[in-house]
Amino acid sequence: MFKKIKLVIKSIFVILMFLLIYPVFTYCEYSKILIDDNPINIETIISNEKVYVPIDTISKALGAEIQYDQVQNIVIIKSKDNDELLPKILEAVSPSVIGVIGSLKDGSEYSDKYKDQIAHGTGVIVKSNGEILTNTHVVKDMERIVVVLSDGSGYEAKLKYSDEDTDLALIKIEKEGLQPVKFGKQEDIIIGKTVIAIGTPVSFSLRNSASKGIVSGINRVIGSTYRLIQTDAAINPGNSGGPLVNLKGEVIGINSNKYAGVGIEGLGFSIPVDTINFVLNHFEKYGKVKRSTLGVLYEEDWAAKMGLPTNNGLKVIRVEKNEQLKEGDVLRSINGSSINTIVDINEKMKKYLPGDNVDLKIERKGIVQCVNCILGEKYQ
Repeated sequence: MFKKIKLVIKSIFVILMFLLIYPVFTYCEYSKILIDDNPINIETIISNEKVYVPIDTISKALGAEIQYDQVQNIVIIKSKDNDELLPKILEAVSPSVIGVIGSLKDGSEYSDKYKDQIAHGTGVIVKSNGEILTNTHVVKDMERIVVVLSDGSGYEAKLKYSDEDTDLALIKIEKEGLQPVKFGKQEDIIIGKTVIAIGTPVSFSLRNSASKGIVSGINRVIGSTYRLIQTDAAINPGNSGGPLVNLKGEVIGINSNKYAGVGIEGLGFSIPVDTINFVLNHFEKYGKVKRSTLGVLYEEDWAAKMGLPTNNGLKVIRVEKNEQLKEGDVLRSINGSSINTIVDINEKMKKYLPGDNVDLKIERKGIVQCVNCILGEKYQ
């Protein structure tokens, strides 16, 4: 009897030692792992709050090559640099990028730029049914719009919607089964990240040309009513309306304009994806961009006009339709968000529709107070 008890105690001791020395593993056959926001389902092992995954699966998902040297028992991982990724990105995105060409109307403001009165630009396919996004300034003065797909086929297009303030327009061709672009996220637009501009620079024969650069800056204002992305990727006449693409092959901006002149290089600007989504959403719902307004005109202080940081708010210089605001009032915030420039208020108004209520913080004759306003609609 004593021997049996001794044997049981010994067995328990062995089991306890085993558990102490060897961690308990939990197998999760279908764990979802996100790599750069792309989901993959792979078998994982969870041990002591650590997750173990097959290295070859992760390497492939990251675009790396993996080798195993059995002789030396070494795992070799070779990551691919951006130059190896670019051809695949261009191959994937180019079918969604089109060239736009057309004859200019009589009296067009661009007549001096195009002696033959034929202008061109770029666009991106946003729906498989033939809806294409481009810049308003590319197509607004075109008498006849022709779209040329990446395979060289051409289709006559009609201007469906246009918005001057954001410089975005939607044109339509009668063609089904097209490949739309994929849009990225606003939070992924980070200074220093590599981007690619695709377009039709200088000559229509140069369709789907690509240039590489980085995001040079964000929240830029260069005479625009909304914030822009700055990039040093080459943007030339004809690139307007083309995509600014990240290394996931996602469109994060629509190329719109650049600074040009002797000694000026690498100063291109793109309309960011949050503004693109705002405009496309309104086009689809309302057939136009419905803009909210407080019914007053503002004046920026000198620092804002010079592009310097400021906390001085916006001065009301004229009241057109608003019973709560008066000339001389200084607008400080809308629903708790600070307002210091006209671009600030334009960006903030993207969140609201005419008829919405907003709480304003204003300064009147040196006294800060809160007022509630019903937003009106701004007409172009």
